[in-house]
Amino acid sequence: MKGVVTIQDSKDEQKSDESRLYEIEARLKVLEQSLKTKPDTKDVIIKIDELIKEKELITKAELDSFHKKIEATLQANQVKLLKWMFAMGISSVAAFAAVVRIVI
Repeated sequence: MKGVVTIQDSKDEQKSDESRLYEIEARLKVLEQSLKTKPDTKDVIIKIDELIKEKELITKAELDSFHKKIEATLQANQVKLLKWMFAMGISSVAAFAAVVRIVI
């Protein structure tokens, strides 16, 4: 008898559906628990930053910033050295010219 649904078939289907529903609810609970215990990405980043500061380590960005500052300082000192050398050369020439005038 096709197309006729018996009460027993209906009860079997209902039990099957109930067991699937129970299994889905159990999986949902497991997922909810794992989401509650899973650390947030921001929490992980904050924890890593705390560990870096605690261990007094530096990040790549801080290292790059430090290198840029050192390069700028080095370049400024090179400019000062060139100015000093130029000034010493002019002073030496002026002193030599003064000595030549006195002698002549």
